[in-house]
Amino acid sequence: MVRAMETPWQPNFGFYLSRLGEDPASFVVDLNARPLTSHPLRLQLRVPLRQPRPDGLRDKSELEPMGDLEDRLVDALRARLGAVYVGRLVARGATEFFFYAPEVARPKLNDLEALVGDTAPYSVEYLAETDSAWQVYTQFLYPDPYSFQAIANRSLLEQLEQAGDVMTVARLVDHLAYFDGEAQAKEASVRLTAAGFLADAVKRRDDGRFGLEFHREDALADGQADAFVAEVLDIILPLDGDYDGWGCPVVKG
Repeated sequence: MVRAMETPWQPNFGFYLSRLGEDPASFVVDLNARPLTSHPLRLQLRVPLRQPRPDGLRDKSELEPMGDLEDRLVDALRARLGAVYVGRLVARGATEFFFYAPEVARPKLNDLEALVGDTAPYSVEYLAETDSAWQVYTQFLYPDPYSFQAIANRSLLEQLEQAGDVMTVARLVDHLAYFDGEAQAKEASVRLTAAGFLADAVKRRDDGRFGLEFHREDALADGQADAFVAEVLDIILPLDGDYDGWGCPVVKG
C-alpha cells in the first residue's frame, strides 16, 4: 500500500500567463516545491475542456466544475499514490494536472478510474514518465524571472490596495538587487542611472555578494508595476544580477 504523504514544504501556488508557441497558456504552480528523490515518477492528467474559449483557455462556465474535479484528483492521488501535486496548465482547449509520485505507484495507473472515481462529464487521459530530476517542474512549469516577479507584484499590489493605496499616484519606489561581482553591480548602477533610477553606493555584504539599492518615482496602476520591474530585469539579468523586489510607502487620497 502507498501511504499518503505530507509534503515537506508549505504549498504556495502562484498564477501566471505565458504562451505555448502562438497559443496563450495559463499556469498555476507550487512555487515552494522541490524535487524529492522518493518521487521520480511524473504523472500528467489531461482533461479536455467541454466549452473552451476561442483562445483555448477555460471559459468561466467551467471554473467551478473543473475546480471540483481538480480537488477530487488531488485528494485521490495523494491518498492512494502518495502523489505530490505541483501545478496545472490550461491551454489549447485542455487542462493538464502535474504530479510526482513514488515509482511503486506506476502499476496502479492501469486502472485510473479505480484511483480517481467517475469523472463524468469529463474524460481523463494520463501520461506517466520517469523524471527523477523533476525537469518538467523546474524547466517548464516554474515561472521565468519575469513571470515570477509578476506573481510577486500581484501579491504586493493586493496588499497595497487593501491598505487603501491610490495606485495612480507616483511615489518613490525602492528596489534591491544582488551581484556576485563588484564590477557587475557598478555596471548595473550605471545602466539603471541612465534609465532614470537613483542608485545608492554599491555595498559588499557579509556573504561576499554586492548589494545595490536604487529608486525611482513610479505609479503602480494599469500594469505599470510589471512594466518597471521588466525594465529592471532587462538591465540586471544580463549582468547575472539577482533581483530582490521592490517596496514603497502607501499613498492615500
